[in-house]
Amino acid sequence: EGRAAEALRWFRARATDEQIWKEVSSMQLELSLSACESVGLREVARDRRLWGPVLVGCGVNLSMQLSGIDAVLYYSTKVLQDAGIALEWAQVYTVLISLVNVLVTIPAMMLMDKAGRKVIQSLGLGGMCVAYLIMTAALATGQHLVAVGAMFGVVCCFAFGPGCIAWFIVAELTPVHARGFATTVGLGSNWLANFLVAFAFPHVLTALHAWTFGIFAATTLLLTIFTLTCLPETQGRSVAEISDFFAPATARAVPAVAASAAASCPSSPPLLPKLSRSDSWHSETSTAASTTASAGLFTPLLSCE
Repeated sequence: EGRAAEALRWFRARATDEQIWKEVSSMQLELSLSACESVGLREVARDRRLWGPVLVGCGVNLSMQLSGIDAVLYYSTKVLQDAGIALEWAQVYTVLISLVNVLVTIPAMMLMDKAGRKVIQSLGLGGMCVAYLIMTAALATGQHLVAVGAMFGVVCCFAFGPGCIAWFIVAELTPVHARGFATTVGLGSNWLANFLVAFAFPHVLTALHAWTFGIFAATTLLLTIFTLTCLPETQGRSVAEISDFFAPATARAVPAVAASAAASCPSSPPLLPKLSRSDSWHSETSTAASTTASAGLFTPLLSCE
């Protein structure tokens, strides 16, 4: 643990001793859980700290498809033609829409570590909602160029938020021993929703015509509310801290994370690093001060109210 802390000290030049040892503790916890057997549906259903992240991860993956992006990408040429745009120009706009989807992803990847996953997801879905409202009004009133601009806005907001976050958020929400199950369920729901939206949209378009995208304005509004209320921020947080978000009000983070792995991994290594430190790393710190700081750091992780 001393060598790990020393390495972290080199990488985190501005970090305090407490932050260094907190990160070491988190790594040790992840390491112990990774040695456990993967859990299944029965184990997940018994632990709120497991089924909570699984459900939220599924919700985020569903938001990727229920935002209506498939309807825009798959049927943009038909929608633009129905809006009165010539086939040649509709095809040009469709190619540009796909290009924008790729280009906007690049700044989104750079910003998500600074702004946070929850902020990016909320802004993306909220922007899509506004763009869909504009697009629906423009299509209903025959403002074709406005509708095209709103369609570009939908794609930009999607690429900035749901198009990035959904692919990795499940892995950040769940502890290691439940990650395989959670990823399977999350991505499975993603592709199932992809199929349903792509299959149903032509029929909805035939029935509602210009008002079709009003449905997605409603779904993105609901998904924005879901994100703000149910999705914890995962950027810069340990698995124990994220688990605490889904814990009952009377519980605290790490004990249940450790307990959820205990049944499948009773002989796992200690969840927390030893409290001793190598002299070469921080020899100027007194033994008494080290013990006090470490106790303040780790004691809450080992107890429940």
